[in-house]
Amino acid sequence: MAPSVEAPAKRRRGLLVSLVIVLVVGLLAVPAAIALTGGSPDTPATAAAPSPTGSPAASPTGPPASPKPGDPPYVKVAWAKFRINGELAAMSDALRKGDLAAFVRPAADKKIRGELERRFRSLRAMRISNVQLTADSGPFDDKLVGGWSEWGVGVGINHCFVVSDCKPDKMLVDTTWRDSPAGYQLVKISTSTNANGPQPWEVAVLTAAVGSRAMVVAPKALASRARAFLPAAERAAKIADRYVLGKKPDRYIVYLAGPSDWKKWFGGSADWAIGFAVPTSDERSDIVLKAEDISGGYAEAVMKHEMGHVATLSGRDYRDVNGENWWLTEGIAEYVEWDGRPVSAYDREQNARRLIREKKFTGNLEKLVPDDDAPDWQIDGAYGLGYYATRCLADQYGHAKMLRFADQVLRGGRPSEAEAPTILGAEWSAVSKRCLAYTKQKVGA
Repeated sequence: MAPSVEAPAKRRRGLLVSLVIVLVVGLLAVPAAIALTGGSPDTPATAAAPSPTGSPAASPTGPPASPKPGDPPYVKVAWAKFRINGELAAMSDALRKGDLAAFVRPAADKKIRGELERRFRSLRAMRISNVQLTADSGPFDDKLVGGWSEWGVGVGINHCFVVSDCKPDKMLVDTTWRDSPAGYQLVKISTSTNANGPQPWEVAVLTAAVGSRAMVVAPKALASRARAFLPAAERAAKIADRYVLGKKPDRYIVYLAGPSDWKKWFGGSADWAIGFAVPTSDERSDIVLKAEDISGGYAEAVMKHEMGHVATLSGRDYRDVNGENWWLTEGIAEYVEWDGRPVSAYDREQNARRLIREKKFTGNLEKLVPDDDAPDWQIDGAYGLGYYATRCLADQYGHAKMLRFADQVLRGGRPSEAEAPTILGAEWSAVSKRCLAYTKQKVGA
């Protein structure tokens, strides 16, 4: 699991709102939860080779030939891929149309039918759109089970939510298919196979409250809370939209997790955290909130912070998670959360002042990231100093320049020292000194 960046709460350690940052692998799977084995760099040597030009399996005029005794292996592979893709195309169509019976038809047994039904109901509730299931890698490892061939296939689930005119996100799952008298049947399906455990919709039956800019998704037991949270999510989303540095999200997706969900979804998170944002594809990040620890009045602030991460970080190459740019990663999320409110009202002022005084902070922002075992007040103060430094960039150099600087540093991986002269018009050492003076003046240090 990739390291996480936690944002602490204002009033209790439980608010440590975390940005769980996950390295998204090429054709990755769903959010922090996928790690496809089929087709990965360690794909087994038994993966099928492409069929020679002119072979029956590669005919450009129609489907590949059905294998006959004595045919070379590539004929059998091509036939299996053709048949499995046919099943996946039918499942895609069923998911688009809302036909549960057709979607679960390839299931080999009751257990697999249950797995597929859970996914179907949740994805339909989330208004999945532009969906296409395809054989992304394989078939691999033909083996006989009970006299019938079984094949491993990495399945790509290309999809969006709500919006049909969209560039689909891709997630990957591992599957096993059996050639049986009833046709090709699905005998195994994994959850998404990146580094961080399952997507919520893979392991829970979900409901969704959908707005114009946000979607709040929850297990059925929390359905009323999802509906209640939607207005706050909509307000938070409209603020976060002002800070988008990459592709504007089709919707900000917020999952409300119950106690067991919190330990499972996307690999789980720390007990003391209250929320996190996590990459779910090359372009999208989603949010998980710990429902039992968030009151309705506090939800909007938490969502603004986490949507700030989504707006500023989605689609970037996640690097230096807990390193020299931690102050800006969290500082800009705090800035988004505090949008439109005066700096004098900022509620981490006391601990920011204490950190300057007791820890003799001299303005070295690159060393600001708190230790894992730091006391609550130091974590709170570090987030505060990140906010004041980010606010300084906006107040002293201009809001637009602050955003350009954040884009180059956080998304482009450029050093602050290289971008400060070009964007801010001053050496980074001078900027740091100026922002320390700004912070001290604001906190009264």
